[in-house]
Amino acid sequence: MTYPKHVAVIPDGNRTRAKENNKSVEEAYLISYERGVELLEYTFTQTDIQIFTLRGLSTENTYKRPPEEFDFLMNMHKMVDDGLEKILLDNNVNFKRIGNPNGITKEFQDYLNEKTKKCQCDSDKHFIFAVNYGWRDEIVRAVQSLAKEQKDCTNITEQDITNASELADIPPIELVIRTKGDQAHRTSGFMSRRIGYAELYFTQTKCPGFDTTEYKKALEWFTQVESNRNFWK
Repeated sequence: MTYPKHVAVIPDGNRTRAKENNKSVEEAYLISYERGVELLEYTFTQTDIQIFTLRGLSTENTYKRPPEEFDFLMNMHKMVDDGLEKILLDNNVNFKRIGNPNGITKEFQDYLNEKTKKCQCDSDKHFIFAVNYGWRDEIVRAVQSLAKEQKDCTNITEQDITNASELADIPPIELVIRTKGDQAHRTSGFMSRRIGYAELYFTQTKCPGFDTTEYKKALEWFTQVESNRNFWK
């Protein structure tokens, strides 16, 4: 098996699958959380993948979700068995939250900041959790950061923007996995500056049905296509 160094998962379909199975959206989100932890554990115990990125909320999700659904997502961490931290520490994995902190609740910010502080390890393995993240917003905040440094904006380079971004030291994504298949055959602008040369895998499975069995299928598919990744050769 040839594994990518950096995998990103865009989980989608919670509301659709909940409706199909006569379940509540909240129940679907809770199961999806458990699935995400399972994928994370599999990644860092059964593969050579170094970086696992999971999209939580996009900037569009943040302001388009109904208020009651948004409130649930902001408080869901209180309702789950928090085995995440143990998995990260046991496997020497760093936790990193990316995205604009403005737009999510102070309490959820504090929770994510605490995870970041506790799960800092001396390794090149990372779990990146994207919350209220959008690639346009990322670029805007990077340029704003450069401007605050009184950098001559007329001479800003692409590397300057990369260095000022939240993922300056993180390798590009090699495999993007999106669930919900033909109903979401797109990347929705997720980390667009970092997936330009990534392989895109779309599965018909909807969250929270995307489990380790389906994850293995995506990784096996990457192994098959990896030999053709002859960029610039």
